[in-house]
Order: sequence, then C-alpha cells, then structure tokens
Amino acid sequence: MRTTIMALIFLLIGAAVGGVLAIGFGAGMGAASGLVMGAQAGVCLAVETAREQQAMDEAAANALIAASIGKIRAQSGAIPQESGIEWIEDATGCAKLLEQFSSGNERKEA
Repeated sequence: MRTTIMALIFLLIGAAVGGVLAIGFGAGMGAASGLVMGAQAGVCLAVETAREQQAMDEAAANALIAASIGKIRAQSGAIPQESGIEWIEDATGCAKLLEQFSSGNERKEA
C-alpha cells in the first residue's frame, strides 16, 4: 500500500517535471504531441524515482509504465498517427526517452 501511494505521488511530481521539460522539446512538434511526450516523461520520471528509492522492482515498474502509457494513449485519440510519437512500453523505452530529454538540454546549453 505504501509503495502504491509513493508511486502515485512520484507520478504526479514526474508529470509536472516532464511537462516543464516538454515545453522546449515539444515546441517544434506541436502542442498536442509535446503534451503527450511530457506525460510519458512524467511517467518515466516517477517510475525512475520510485526505483531509485527501492520502492519498486523491475516487473512492477514495467507494469506501471505499460498501464500509465495505455491510459495516455486512450486519452490522446485526437493526435494524428502521422505525428511520429514514439510510445513507451517499458523501462528500457523510458531510459531512451529521458536520454533524449537530457541530450536536448545539453544542445541548448552549448
């Protein structure tokens, strides 16, 4: 129970941080796509934080990611298929997405 509550709290925090990160990343690809990418990043950041605090194992992380991204996909039906959004499926996909955000910030600072 405590793990679930912590994961939900980190999900909310991660979504807020992911939304802020998505502003720069999503500006070139449209507001809707940017919001979806930010929401996915929020899920990934929340799961990463929970895993860092040993509140969640790999299987639970993958299950939470899959369920959360499934809900985001269901709510984003208005985004065209041609938008080129890469949908996250597991922790490996999250790592790739968060690396894209990190490398995007490094390019802006240079």
